[in-house]
Amino acid sequence: MPAAAPTPMTVRECAEAVIAAQRRHDAEDPAVFLAAIRQPIAALLERGDLRGMGIPRQGNNVDWSHYLYFDGDLSFLLFEVPEGGRIPPHDHGVWELFAVYRGRMRHTVYRRTDDGSVAGYATLEATDDRVMEAGESAIVAPPADIHGFTALGGGAMGLTVVSGAYKPDRHYYDPEANSYVVRRAANLR
Repeated sequence: MPAAAPTPMTVRECAEAVIAAQRRHDAEDPAVFLAAIRQPIAALLERGDLRGMGIPRQGNNVDWSHYLYFDGDLSFLLFEVPEGGRIPPHDHGVWELFAVYRGRMRHTVYRRTDDGSVAGYATLEATDDRVMEAGESAIVAPPADIHGFTALGGGAMGLTVVSGAYKPDRHYYDPEANSYVVRRAANLR
């Protein structure tokens, strides 16, 4: 008799694993936290049926976005980025896990290096700049809490895990011009 196929990780099980890791690693280095949640996130990303789950959400930077999980603090968001779609570097005001569900994306995490004393001026340093394939993830958290990404093909989809509410006014950066503009977020969760 063939062995039964393993039961795929549910979104709830993954959320419970992230919550447990938050409790254990609250003040730890973001890399330690990412290491603690990498396996449950990877298991969730192996599911082929996430696109059919969740409820629609108004995205801030994309046209298609769904909540897979939301409990008032923690949220799992699945979103699609059209081919060539570029989301400019921006901040959130909270930590975020960024993962590629389908396709490939160029993802860059930045740390702000100026003192923030001049409105509209910012210098950024890339701390993680790579092409990410399906199943790969990165953490966007202070002091490197700015990121941007570009879809490198059709059908690229990402998953973000966020704890807390996004800040209402976000900085959108132009690293080449050492500048930023402030935009009001359409969705604060």
